[in-house]
Amino acid sequence: MKRRIAQGIIGMVLVLLAAGCFLTGCGQPSSFEGSRTSNQDGFWMEYAILDRTETADFSLYEGDRLQVSMLHSAGDVDLTVGKVGEEPIYTGTAQTDADFDLIIPKAGTYRVSVTGHRAKGRIFITRVRTVKPDEGAGEG
Repeated sequence: MKRRIAQGIIGMVLVLLAAGCFLTGCGQPSSFEGSRTSNQDGFWMEYAILDRTETADFSLYEGDRLQVSMLHSAGDVDLTVGKVGEEPIYTGTAQTDADFDLIIPKAGTYRVSVTGHRAKGRIFITRVRTVKPDEGAGEG
């Protein structure tokens, strides 16, 4: 009888430890080792380790372009670009190396999300403005 109780207690402790580890993200912590810069002109990262999500928000005008350049020597990256609260205008999964432009379809605040999976490399996203703010373009 005592042996069953002891086994039950040990089993319960193991279940609680496993649940605690799962709920707190025990195991691989998210990590970033490198440099990151973002402002209204772009979002640039170079990293020896990218194993988490980095985001940046931009106030963009219709017709603006985002020039995207990715170069990786390890792992891959998921990239999402979209107007906050709407469907993304671009979603790329398991990206490795790429160079392309995204044309912004309408003015608003756009979020760029970069999620690395054991990635090593760089990503440069540079804004190219095609409409000057004083020409009457606004958020809509």
